[in-house]
Amino acid sequence: MNNAESIIHDGEIPIYDAVQYLTKGEVEETVRRNAEAMNFEVNEEHMNVIHSLIEHYKQDCKTRDCLAAHEHMRFLEEAYEYKGGSKYLYMLFDAVPDTRGVLVPIHELAGLPSLLLDTDKGFGTSF
Repeated sequence: MNNAESIIHDGEIPIYDAVQYLTKGEVEETVRRNAEAMNFEVNEEHMNVIHSLIEHYKQDCKTRDCLAAHEHMRFLEEAYEYKGGSKYLYMLFDAVPDTRGVLVPIHELAGLPSLLLDTDKGFGTSF
């Protein structure tokens, strides 16, 4: 397998490949630039959560099976349980304009590729 095949598979950039060489400074610069463009004020609490998620990706997402958003959300909920878990995370990130939830705004602020399974298409309306 050549290098291009390891980075892009089925049109997707695996999350580990997107974060493996990112430095803390690069992440902060990207987040601040994107937050300014979104007219959103990012603070140290936002940065701490973003850095925690990126470190999680670097440690735990070395294969393509790391696509399901619920696993990463569970990681963040557990990591920030002492601050209120999901309630705290939604308070921080659900206010980012034109986004929803926690992971989507983090990915947009940090310039990360979206997760393949960031929505569950199994939910719908039954008649």
